[in-house]
Amino acid sequence: MHQAGYTLPPNFSPSLGLGLSKGRNSGKVCSGKVRADEKEQESLANREHGDECFEVGPTEHRLYAQDAIELWLPEIQRPVLRRLLRDGKVLCNGLPMEPKQRVREGDQLSLIEEVNLSKLPRFKRKGKGGFWEKPEVLYEDDSCLVIQKPSGLGSVPDRMGEISVHQKLEDWFGAEADLRIVHRLDKGTSGALILAKGKEAARAFDVAFREKRISKSYLAIVRGIPHLDVLSCNQRIGRTLRGGKVRVGEGKGSREAHTDFRVLDRFRGFALLEARPRTGRMHQIRVHLLELGLPLAVEPLYSKSKGLFLHEFKKGYRKRPSREEKPLISRLTLHAVYLRFLSPDTGEEVRVLAEPPKDFRVALDKLGKFASIPGERLAKPSYCFDDEEAAFRPEGRVEDEA
Repeated sequence: MHQAGYTLPPNFSPSLGLGLSKGRNSGKVCSGKVRADEKEQESLANREHGDECFEVGPTEHRLYAQDAIELWLPEIQRPVLRRLLRDGKVLCNGLPMEPKQRVREGDQLSLIEEVNLSKLPRFKRKGKGGFWEKPEVLYEDDSCLVIQKPSGLGSVPDRMGEISVHQKLEDWFGAEADLRIVHRLDKGTSGALILAKGKEAARAFDVAFREKRISKSYLAIVRGIPHLDVLSCNQRIGRTLRGGKVRVGEGKGSREAHTDFRVLDRFRGFALLEARPRTGRMHQIRVHLLELGLPLAVEPLYSKSKGLFLHEFKKGYRKRPSREEKPLISRLTLHAVYLRFLSPDTGEEVRVLAEPPKDFRVALDKLGKFASIPGERLAKPSYCFDDEEAAFRPEGRVEDEA
């Protein structure tokens, strides 16, 4: 993958060393056998946003009623949903739900006839809907689209009611496309995002995520210099805390989480890593990097770092008193660079490489120019990508206490 100014080191090769042939709409497609090496990713495949009925899918199995209806109706204000549930106006298979009831795969959720879904209070949208341009389509076939999601745009509506990919799909692609989000990227993360075409394709992706047949890789610019070339973290991740953070470690509601990392390049005070999540928990890569002592270079939520500035690593940098320094990048330094999955339409293996956007490339360019470590790339081991897992042999590991 070529970038202006900074070129990723040769040890980054998520395509396993195989040549990627150009597919339709710049998608990367080649036939071959898919190995189930990607761990569980929480999917949104069966969520019928805005529909009168919601069918519980495999990844929603055993969720509490409140969590299930929030996934079904993400645009409706949370207090309104809680009140509907408390008043017995949410039905499960035709019977009123209890707030602490758990749903099961195949359950049908609905509202009583007296509730007019279109009149329920929704989150107020902060941004103008027309601000976001139609994203680049990286791959397309009859079952899905893969788009380049920009940073600053959430995958689904958040609690602040800001505009999201979900809300823009009809504007970008038309209602007839019937596109459905089947996995999420954080609002500040850019990169490849799969959109399923229709309910059947969404179900197919749901099964693929559940059976661990979809592989994802991320690029992360972090603070700190890792001593090992390969690292791993499997600290459990729990519920969301006040302020939007997630709880890390053992505790009520905690779930298994596992991320592997490998070093692609080192700079003075910073590093470029490839992250491969084996599970799909909220903020997983971000909090696992914190546990390893390698927070994202820009991480406003967990480390209060709101930007990466040139003065942090350029020797002899002179600040101009009359001019405020602008950050090289002011959002999460995390980019979803690679996807590998089996197309429900063609049955062929699809590989999509999403080049980092300009701000990410500029940050890497400046780090390479002003903070490079002589001979660092030459010192790294040469991995054999005929065996993809060999590149992630966990020499360093942060584990939970269990």
